[in-house]
Amino acid sequence: ISFKHCAPPAPKMATKAVSVLAVFAWHVQAEPNARMCIKNTGGSCTVSDCYKWREATGGVGCDVGRCFCDDTSCSGIDGGCYTEDHKYTELGAANTSIETTWYTFTNARWPDFVLRTASLSTNSNIYATGDIQDESRFSLVMPPLGQEGEPSFLMYSKKWPDAVVQIADTGEYGDAKYLPACTNIVDSVGSSRPIPNLMMSLVVAPQAAADGTPLVMLKAYWAQQYIYVSQGTTSLSSLPTWGEDPGAGGYWMVNPRLPANSVKALPKFSGVRCSSMCGEVSKDLTMTNVNAAPRASQEGIVIGAMLAVLASMSA
Repeated sequence: ISFKHCAPPAPKMATKAVSVLAVFAWHVQAEPNARMCIKNTGGSCTVSDCYKWREATGGVGCDVGRCFCDDTSCSGIDGGCYTEDHKYTELGAANTSIETTWYTFTNARWPDFVLRTASLSTNSNIYATGDIQDESRFSLVMPPLGQEGEPSFLMYSKKWPDAVVQIADTGEYGDAKYLPACTNIVDSVGSSRPIPNLMMSLVVAPQAAADGTPLVMLKAYWAQQYIYVSQGTTSLSSLPTWGEDPGAGGYWMVNPRLPANSVKALPKFSGVRCSSMCGEVSKDLTMTNVNAAPRASQEGIVIGAMLAVLASMSA
């Protein structure tokens, strides 16, 4: 899902008041989003200047009604612009020295399933599968916290290096409809997507694994929605979201372990607990078993899912 964009160097931005009529006639040409530097703050300057607070330690300017960080700064989690002394941080496991740590997310209720993106660039859905390949490996990049007290992450796909896991609102006419998706940070026409829509929050689940390993919930940064595996899910089913605790199907073991200081900084789930069809955290879910478990081939998973469908049709 990677697109290349060619553009001349962007001039240094300056804040300028604009009107609805003038916004499309005047704008600063902003640099596009990059993997370690999201430029689109999510702010609007359609009828007025970008808010002054967005100039945290860097500069901000108006680009066709949108507030972008200038060429010396990048957007933080709070939508402020920060210079390079407030860097994006790529989360790494404490026991590795490699440049990028690739994490897998194993479902707590069904530990044979891991989170994965689609294999085709034309499909942006998120799935659960038993096969660990590049589609099921993710890096976690944390922008500067800014005024936010809790971290959120750009959850980059190894298969699609310019795309992140997000929860999108695909509803129309004000009707919210949430869908997990793998989305480019810059869309197919060269428009940089806003940072609030690109981030995911890791929330400590209300229950740990059998070996005491903390489990996490995958929540949209901007909405109270959690990704979960529902009963009857196969490797062909795109995953849904739920607005409260979805039960054990919405808890995930992160492998390798997250750094201890990072886990301490994560928010703990404090909403309404699941009360119906919640499932249980599998007793087989331990870090040792996750590391040792053989994974079925993708072909075997697809065949198994098809057989299950046929069996249900004949029942």
